[in-house]
Amino acid sequence: MTARQPARALLPGADEALLRWKLGHHLFHLQLGAMNTLLAAARELLKSASWPELADTFDRLSVLYDGATATMRYAADFSPDMYEQLIRPSMAPPFTSPGFSGTLNLEHVLMLDQLRELRGQFRAIERSGSAPAAACDAAARLWRTYSYASASYRPESRCSGRSSRQIDRLRQGQANHQDRKKRRRDNDTRSRNMAVQGRVHRSGP
Repeated sequence: MTARQPARALLPGADEALLRWKLGHHLFHLQLGAMNTLLAAARELLKSASWPELADTFDRLSVLYDGATATMRYAADFSPDMYEQLIRPSMAPPFTSPGFSGTLNLEHVLMLDQLRELRGQFRAIERSGSAPAAACDAAARLWRTYSYASASYRPESRCSGRSSRQIDRLRQGQANHQDRKKRRRDNDTRSRNMAVQGRVHRSGP
């Protein structure tokens, strides 16, 4: 081997790792386009208070984020050494322009902006008690799915040697946190309903 030979000639499995990385990111780009379409639709449905359609759109987005998680786990299913020695150098000069970063992906930036706005708008309505339970539950599933998916997008999570068992424990912890929030929300709703019923009873005929 000479110093001029490519790194993949020195790393067993390098060709497969490169193929996974490229295919995974190409597929992720398609998923981003679908996410952005559905997020824009969800924001319009929220404006018109089309609750059944909004809940269905939330669930479709959850499926997409689950799919994106699987895509990125497939794309990065190789050792941390492979990432440091082969993948990361391929994203630096002279192969790319200085300053290249995944944050330059405009589709990803748009997805984050739309999701942030949708989440803020929905939570404001949820706090007011105007959103029906089915939409709130679908939203909780979406936020939970996104939280897990976003961890898989980061290189330090994908290539840090974190095991599938550790990732699953992270996901379970996030699910438990969302369940606790849902129970608190349900308790708050019951308390408000009881308070209203009490006022109606006291001011009866």
